Amino acid sequence: MSLTVSKEKLLNIYKAELLYELHQASECIRLFEIKYGKSFEEFEKDMKSSPENFEAWDDYMEWKACMKTLNTLRKELHKIENENIKLS
Repeated sequence: MSLTVSKEKLLNIYKAELLYELHQASECIRLFEIKYGKSFEEFEKDMKSSPENFEAWDDYMEWKACMKTLNTLRKELHKIENENIKLS
């Protein structure tokens, strides 16, 4: 017995997964913005001109990773919404 799943169904499932991951990345960013009371760009600028602070540096690395993840996921979502995707 075989299972048939439409391309549309697969894309909807993948889109739902991307939206969930986008929410997680956005929440990570929001929590850092609350913790430091500034945007990533402002925090990054301050990090470059401040004395070494290991907790802040760890947060910076995680925050930067969340920003990169958010941008990557947005690009993926854009591809799906514009039907620029191949199924293999």
